[in-house]
Amino acid sequence: MYTSLAIQHATNPHTGLLGDSFYVVYDGTMTWHDVPGMAQYAAIHVDRDLGAGTYRLDYSRHPIAALAQNWLVQRGADLDQLTVEFEDPMATDQVTRDLENFLAASGDRFRNIDDYTHDSSDFYKTWIIAADDRPDPGQQPVRVIYEDIDTANHSYTLRQGGFATVDAARSWVDRVGEPDNPLPPLTGAPSARAAGAGAHSSVAITLSAPAPAPAPAEDRPARPQRR
Repeated sequence: MYTSLAIQHATNPHTGLLGDSFYVVYDGTMTWHDVPGMAQYAAIHVDRDLGAGTYRLDYSRHPIAALAQNWLVQRGADLDQLTVEFEDPMATDQVTRDLENFLAASGDRFRNIDDYTHDSSDFYKTWIIAADDRPDPGQQPVRVIYEDIDTANHSYTLRQGGFATVDAARSWVDRVGEPDNPLPPLTGAPSARAAGAGAHSSVAITLSAPAPAPAPAEDRPARPQRR
């Protein structure tokens, strides 16, 4: 069950005919999938060869919508036209908005190492471990992007933290959500911090972190329509 969240169609400037289509969708079936924690958003690019009368379809999964936007922007989408809209948006703050915008426009600087989406009714959180191939002076080379959904209050936040190594980031995500496990701040240049300094994950998603056992199907909630 796919829910369309953002669509952009681009026409060929010479013919006026439809050339490319870009979609950000939410895959509602993933919450019921037999492999827990899989990315629940998808980016779809339809590239039409008008001369040959053919088309090519490329597809990639992402743990949050901003990263699906990013993948499409790298393939020619216009971020100003590819606005994600949810049917029942959740409340959030400006820090979250700034980081989402940074992620969507940040190009290929960051590599996705791992991610996981916990989607039980009382623990709805997503974490992403990303490596920075071009860190600013003084910045840690590994980031954790952490989305925390408060279903009771219909709100969410997106935050990031910095780590010296992937192992240190994995140690943090192993205890995600525990009160004595705050996300460490990202260090580095003030300009990067002010910009949100969000990590970017582009293409393939690898699920290698230890996964909690999925709840019985009747207890797994549908993904909340958010943002």
